[in-house]
Amino acid sequence: MVSSSKERRNCCTMEKKRLVEELRKCDFCASSYEEFHQCYRDAAKESGEWSRSCPMN
Repeated sequence: MVSSSKERRNCCTMEKKRLVEELRKCDFCASSYEEFHQCYRDAAKESGEWSRSCPMN
């Protein structure tokens, strides 16, 4: 049980780092507010999908 908890924490930590990098890309690459907003929405949606794939226990 401790091992799976550690795996979950590692998975979530890695996903947070990945999300931060994606959001940084949005900050630098968007040329309008609409692009910026859509980029953030897409990054959040993808992050949620990745997070759900992490081990649950």
